[in-house]
Amino acid sequence: MKFKEKIKQDILFGSFVTFGLADIAEYTALLGFDFIVIDNEHGILNQSTILDMVRAAQCQGVPAIVRCTHDNVENIHKALDMGAEGILIPVINTAEDARNIVKASLYAPQGDRGIAFFTRAARYGMIEDKNLYLKKSNEESFISIQVETAQSIKNLDEILSIEEIDMFFIGPNDLAASMGYSNSDPKVLETIKETIEKINKVGKIAGIFVNNSEEAKRAIEWGAKFILTSITPYMTRGAKKYLEEVRN
Repeated sequence: MKFKEKIKQDILFGSFVTFGLADIAEYTALLGFDFIVIDNEHGILNQSTILDMVRAAQCQGVPAIVRCTHDNVENIHKALDMGAEGILIPVINTAEDARNIVKASLYAPQGDRGIAFFTRAARYGMIEDKNLYLKKSNEESFISIQVETAQSIKNLDEILSIEEIDMFFIGPNDLAASMGYSNSDPKVLETIKETIEKINKVGKIAGIFVNNSEEAKRAIEWGAKFILTSITPYMTRGAKKYLEEVRN
């Protein structure tokens, strides 16, 4: 089952991978996550490394999504040409921002993504039906955006009207900062809850970043289905706990 269909049916748990190593992507996949998100926003990655990370996760049967910066269309094209299951784009503040992401992600007539048939996604030119490839790519590519500012919340209804967006992802830390509060402030939590409810009401997938299992459970109760964390803090806590135990 393609990731785009699976997320409609199940609650899925994924992890960011920010270290530029295929081994870490494979390790994260082997841990049992339902998907990984290769972070090309905050991670220090090059295109060859991202390709290796996508391949490493997929070799373990785990879908790979690439987070690309919102102002770099070329990186969106490359992520999809690599064969990643989808993209996650941060800092989407308006419906026009969202439309631009759709245009960059889909082939004509829905978008204006450049056509290339010698990419990994197109089996290096060995696809038999090129028109079918273009059609299936448009149907199966998972397009997701981040609503993580006070401005994006203000424009949420218009942003949600963009039909081709599959998932709307909430970044609690950036949202809280843009609102002038901590991410645990009741005003922020209520905004997140209301945003998830609005996303679900229009039949779309709501996603969110969580720091721990308690936050994950709360987000699921509110209706989120794309639950994303990062393995880095867990690695840090485990290592620190070990050092405390052996040194004491």
